[in-house]
Amino acid sequence: MDTLFNHFTTKKLKVFACYIFICVVSGCGVSDKNPIEAISKYASDNTWQPYDGMQVEQVSNKDYFAIPFMPVTVSATPNSMKIADHLTAAGIYYSQSDAQVVEIAAKALALDIQSVTGRKAQALASKPKGKSTILIGTIGNSPLIDELIANNQLKVSSIVGKWEAYTAQVIKNPLKDVEQALVIAGSDRRGTAYGVFALSEAMGVSPWHFWGDVPAPSKPALYIAGQHIQHSPAVKYRGIFINDEDWGLLPWASKTFEPETGNIGPKTYATIYQLLLRLHANMIWPGMHEFPRETTPFYLMPGNKEMADKYAIVISTSHHEPMLTNSHEFKEDVHGEYNYWSNKETIYKFWESRVKETADYENIYTIGMRGRTDVGMLAPEGTTEAGKAKKIQNDIIPDQRQMIAQHVHQNPTQIPQIFIPYKETLVQYQSGLELPDDVIIVWPDDNHGYIRQLSTPEEQKRSGGSGVYYHLSYWGVPSSYLWLNSTPPGMTYAEMIKAWEFNANKIWIVNVGDIKPHEFGTEFFLRLARNPEAFRNFDQRQYFKQWTERTFGQKYAEDIADVMQSYFSLNIVKRPEHMHVSGTNTFSMIAKGDEAAVRLNKFEQATQLANQVYQNLPEKYKSAFYQMVLYPLRASYLINKKELLAERSRLWAKQKRAATHLLAEQSIQAHQALLAETQFYNDINANGKWQHMISPMPLSELPKWAYDTQNPWRKAELGRYQAPDKKQLAVALEGSENPLIPTDIGILPLFNRAADTRYFIDVFNQGKQASNWTASANRPWVKISQTSGKTDARITLSIDWDSAPNGTEIPAVVTISDNDRKFDIQLKVFNPANLAFGSLPAAVENKASVEIEAENYIAKTDADNGVGWQQFNNAAASEHAMTVQPFTAASIELPQLQTRSPSLSYQFYAVSTGKVKIYSQALPTHKITADHPGVRYAISVNGDKPQIIGLHSNEYSKLWNVNTLRAASIGISEHQINQTGIQNIKIWMVDPGVVLDKFTVKFDESAIPTPLH
Repeated sequence: MDTLFNHFTTKKLKVFACYIFICVVSGCGVSDKNPIEAISKYASDNTWQPYDGMQVEQVSNKDYFAIPFMPVTVSATPNSMKIADHLTAAGIYYSQSDAQVVEIAAKALALDIQSVTGRKAQALASKPKGKSTILIGTIGNSPLIDELIANNQLKVSSIVGKWEAYTAQVIKNPLKDVEQALVIAGSDRRGTAYGVFALSEAMGVSPWHFWGDVPAPSKPALYIAGQHIQHSPAVKYRGIFINDEDWGLLPWASKTFEPETGNIGPKTYATIYQLLLRLHANMIWPGMHEFPRETTPFYLMPGNKEMADKYAIVISTSHHEPMLTNSHEFKEDVHGEYNYWSNKETIYKFWESRVKETADYENIYTIGMRGRTDVGMLAPEGTTEAGKAKKIQNDIIPDQRQMIAQHVHQNPTQIPQIFIPYKETLVQYQSGLELPDDVIIVWPDDNHGYIRQLSTPEEQKRSGGSGVYYHLSYWGVPSSYLWLNSTPPGMTYAEMIKAWEFNANKIWIVNVGDIKPHEFGTEFFLRLARNPEAFRNFDQRQYFKQWTERTFGQKYAEDIADVMQSYFSLNIVKRPEHMHVSGTNTFSMIAKGDEAAVRLNKFEQATQLANQVYQNLPEKYKSAFYQMVLYPLRASYLINKKELLAERSRLWAKQKRAATHLLAEQSIQAHQALLAETQFYNDINANGKWQHMISPMPLSELPKWAYDTQNPWRKAELGRYQAPDKKQLAVALEGSENPLIPTDIGILPLFNRAADTRYFIDVFNQGKQASNWTASANRPWVKISQTSGKTDARITLSIDWDSAPNGTEIPAVVTISDNDRKFDIQLKVFNPANLAFGSLPAAVENKASVEIEAENYIAKTDADNGVGWQQFNNAAASEHAMTVQPFTAASIELPQLQTRSPSLSYQFYAVSTGKVKIYSQALPTHKITADHPGVRYAISVNGDKPQIIGLHSNEYSKLWNVNTLRAASIGISEHQINQTGIQNIKIWMVDPGVVLDKFTVKFDESAIPTPLH
């Protein structure tokens, strides 16, 4: 009894434990099922070891796709066994008494062998015989495997009793009538299935052969030799959440793949379950949406739960679906209000009914309560979050665990349960809500990829442990992203390796929307969950290259890796779905060399390279390449083109450019091209297999608050200007939206030799009649890219530094004119004598600012205890990032900075003096745990007093909204620069968890050109 009591932390829960104990010994109960009979065969037997997965040999050469099986060759090797050639194939034998998933895996393997060799293989439950056979089964459930163990033919001591482990070995004369056999034995039913599908992968069959149409390679023969032992995965439960499936999976399943059910039914789920097994995953939160299209609740669709059991997939439910109930099963017009204060009995029976129905299956029960439609729970008016927390702790959770005790297992600690502190539920947890010790806390991210908090050292002592609920897709504030996979793997790695270091190892589950087109992100997350240690010092580009080699072969691996690097680096700065959302990170069309144009050029270059690859790829790869690489890239390019050209047309209308309508037309064409690409994805690629998978909805079918889900398909707002017939020459300088007035003198900021400064000037006509214009300079060393024209043009000004005179403010004037108008633009040149430009830092002032990437430090100092800054590849919006490792390092306060804190040093060259602001850009991460004081760093310039700067923003605040949309949190510090020349920046760690991206130094002098009246 004392042991049971230790799992409960409140008086009421201890009383409940006592009640359960009395019921067990006396046989009493409150339902028609005697509690003493409630003994689930899926009760926890504590065989899982949190670090067993770390026993897997770490990947020293960063082979992220190392197959957990022996190599399969196309020719015989010493002691090898033939699996198949074009004439024969080994028989695949399993025991009828084994789990159903073993039979499923055996039959899938037979089809995989046929797809590779062309030779049909057979999966049989009969007595094995033959020269070469494949024997598969689960220890303790398979007489076939148990006989081999009893006869000392098969050694299983390294995996017996383990969680999801397996061993494979080629054995001679294992049984009578069998000369040679490949034996695959699992420690449990999923371990067996993983071993079988690992063999398929070793043969060359992609986990995405169905869901990505990746073809199997054609091989003349398959041979195997040796032995492999696979230990337990690092994270116990690894899975996906199908969510917001209104836009893809539901229309596809109901209209294309499984029209007989008109919804997402067992046929669809069977393909998903097999995908999970091939990825060595084991759990799912099923689709559950009810608006704007309604998915039939999982348990109301006949065959869904039975199919999950056949495939050995664990079913759980999301943060607002307690006790495996789907929230829209509860009909308020039938059941009353979803309020546990006023309608407890009805809700209790609603939950209990599902617990009874699912008692014989392998489940993870979500406990607690939120509102029926994914909002805060209903409560009497005036109830605080602390009051709701007490209700959950003292009434709701005890009642839910009572159901488990009565219908599933008399000791509820033996059945996995999760509590997800999501949105306001996190506030309730932080208000003092106490959980039973065995309940798994599943920490959510903020829906945009940044984990809200992880377990403190005290919370890590809980027997239930913790996990993470992560998003690759989301519908909600500040803006949804439901369409394309745009979170870079490096960013996901940065957050999940942090979770791993804080022992969040019980559950990793990822919201993947409709699965497609999130194939890449889904696999990365699930591979990372198998063994995070194998991903230490993650190299994103290497991962892209290896994924490409596995999926499409080696010939175009470098090119495709480049394409994917470009795709993710461009899209994380602003996700494709957010291009319709105006915000502080809108790409400037007048500054930084025209950010918008640079962005479109990068998209165009990546798309051209991807198009070339697509044209040259063998025909069999084109369908997979299109849906997993080319469509996401083309679609991203087109939506950027549509929105940015529309925005430029609005700028041009403001500037009264006669060519405004041309830009507007190009934006319309990009929109039409995007619709055409999507139609090709749905109707033509893969012969229409994925018809309706990407399904835009008319806004007329949606309320206004749901419009943002359709951002990609909305027409852009276009600029309009009716130009007069008469010509009118106009000029606009880089940095200014407003055209120059002819009577003003335009001024450009300093041209700096160290930065090879260049500026653009737009020359355009505000009327329809042609204008013959010229551009000239009063100094020969001022270079003008175009000196005359009859049409609109962007000319670039640069300096011939070899012939320019020495000095710090050398003046020059550029004149642009036609017969009617004349514009003078003044500039100054910084070209001092005797300055050793070759010895300057890479970062130099240009246009009154300096940009330094965080990874471009000149010195790094680690703390005495080994804590130090480390580069995380492709983890931030501006490529690489720097963060302190390990994440478990202790925070450091200001008096200890100089002696204890790891630091980074940077240098830049300044040609200006005065006040500067340094904008330190980092990932918008949150405080790692409730015990951490913040997300802070310290900064000093030229030895001035270090300033501690905080990056934390409260979730759902205005600043948080901005940060999540730009994948960046900005810390601002002010400093004084007294002399030109080399300047030194020093950064210290204050709190772990800061992921630095880049620094921008802004001088007081504005970089925006101002007219001189």
